Amino acid sequence: MRQSLRKNSNPRLAVDAVISRYGGLSGNKAAFKGSLKKSLPVCLWANSLRITAEDLAERLNSEGIHPVLIPWSDGAFRLPAIDRPGKSWLYKAGLFHIQEEAALLSVKLLAPQSGELILDLCAAPGNKTAQIAIALNNCGSVIANDKYAGRLAPLHAAAARLGLVNVTTTAIDGINYPLSSGPFDRILVDAPCSGEGIIRKGPGKHTEVPENFRNWLRGTQRALLRRAISLCRPGGRIVYSTCTFAPEENEEIIDRALKESRDIRLISPGKPIPGASPGITNWQGHNYSDELSKTVRLWPHKTNTGGFFAAVIEKTGNPRKLPPAKTSDVEIAGQRIIDNFIRYFGFPEHSFNNLHIFRSGRRLKLISNDHQRSELKCIRASGLTLTKDKAKIPKFSTEATLAFGHFATRNAIEIEANSRMDYLARKTLILLPKQIKNCGDNGYVIVRSSGIALGIGILKRHKDGGTLKSLFPKNWI
Repeated sequence: MRQSLRKNSNPRLAVDAVISRYGGLSGNKAAFKGSLKKSLPVCLWANSLRITAEDLAERLNSEGIHPVLIPWSDGAFRLPAIDRPGKSWLYKAGLFHIQEEAALLSVKLLAPQSGELILDLCAAPGNKTAQIAIALNNCGSVIANDKYAGRLAPLHAAAARLGLVNVTTTAIDGINYPLSSGPFDRILVDAPCSGEGIIRKGPGKHTEVPENFRNWLRGTQRALLRRAISLCRPGGRIVYSTCTFAPEENEEIIDRALKESRDIRLISPGKPIPGASPGITNWQGHNYSDELSKTVRLWPHKTNTGGFFAAVIEKTGNPRKLPPAKTSDVEIAGQRIIDNFIRYFGFPEHSFNNLHIFRSGRRLKLISNDHQRSELKCIRASGLTLTKDKAKIPKFSTEATLAFGHFATRNAIEIEANSRMDYLARKTLILLPKQIKNCGDNGYVIVRSSGIALGIGILKRHKDGGTLKSLFPKNWI
C-alpha cells in the first residue's frame, strides 16, 4: 500500500533523487536509471473462478489485446504499456483484474491454503485481497482491513465485479487491530511506504520523500509488523512488503523485528521471480543481520517491473491451529428467495451450494458457508449482494448475475458482439424473436454475450420480438 506524499513536487527531481540515492545499491546505476525512464508494462490476471488463463488469452486476442504469459505467476499476463484492457467488456464482466506485476509477489509468498483465516492488514485498494480470495477458491475467510473506510471503496467494487463471497472488510488502525479477532493463519502487511518503486507508472506517480515523512513511515511500519506478529498463530506466516527501494523501510524494519521478537524467523523464498535479488545486509553504515539475505528485492532493470521488497516471516512455536474467532450472529434469510431465483432463471439446484444468505441493511447477501466473520464493530461489508431485501419482485443484482448468470437456462438472452457496448452504456436494445425464445413474459432477464454473463435487464415483448432496457449499474460504466 503506497502512502500519498506531497502533491506539487517536481516528478523529474523525484526520479533524479531515486537514482542518486539507490544507483550504487542497484548493482548497475546506468541500467537502473534507464529502466526508470521506461513505461511500466500493463499486467492482468485471469479470474480463475470464471475463466481459464488459456481461454482468457484467446478472448483477449480476439479483442485485439495480445497478452504474454508471465511464467512465474499462474494466470497472469503482461501487455504493452499502451494497452488499456480496463476498457474491454471482458474486464467489466469480471473475467480478469489489472494489477502491477511486482505486487503479485506478496500473495505468491503468502501462499494461502484452503479454509484458512487470513488478514490483509493494510488492504486498500484491494488488489492483493482479491488475489488472496481467489487463491482460496472463494472459500475460507479473508479479513481485509484499512485504517480509512473511504479507501475501501475500490476493494468493494473489485469484490463485486469478481464475485467474491469470502471477504469481510474492516476499518480500523492496523497498529491497534484487536487481538481478539485472531489468531490468523496468515497475515499480509503490505505496509504504507514512500512508494519509490512505482516511478515507472508515469510522471507525478511519485514525488520526493521528505526525511521527516520517511521517519514517520518507519515508526508506522514497525508498529504494524509488531501487531501482525501478535495476531498470527504459532506456525502461521506473515508477509511484509512495500513498493519502495528504501532499506530504512524494508530490511531495517525486519532486522528490528528479529531483534525484538524471539518467536519469529525468516523463511527464504528463493528466487520467486527471474531476476529477483536478495535483501541487503548493510546500508549507509548500518549493518543488518545476515538473515536479511533471505528477503527479496525486485529492481526494475533486473525484472522489468516496478521496485518491490518482501519478507516471509514464520511465527515459531507449536504449529497447531488455534480456535478461530467466533462468527458473529447474523440474521439468516429464508431459502425462499434462492428457491424463487432457481425456478425463475432455471438455475441448477447446486448453483448456490456452500453459501449462506444473510441480511445486511436492506440487502440480502451471499457468503461462503465456512467464512468466519469477526465480531468487531468496525465491519464495513461482507459477502456478495444477491438482491434488495424487500423488493416486491426480487431483482438479481448485477454482481450476482456475473457470478451465477452462466448457469441460467430460462429468462436469459444472448446479445451479439455489436450490442455489448450499447448494453454496457445502458442503452435500450432491440431483440429478435430467437433471442427471447426461452423467456417468459415481460420482466427481468439475464443478459449474456458469448456465453458470458454481463448483467441484468428488463424485457418488454412486442409482436416482432422485444426490447431490452439495460440495468447495468451507472457507477460501473
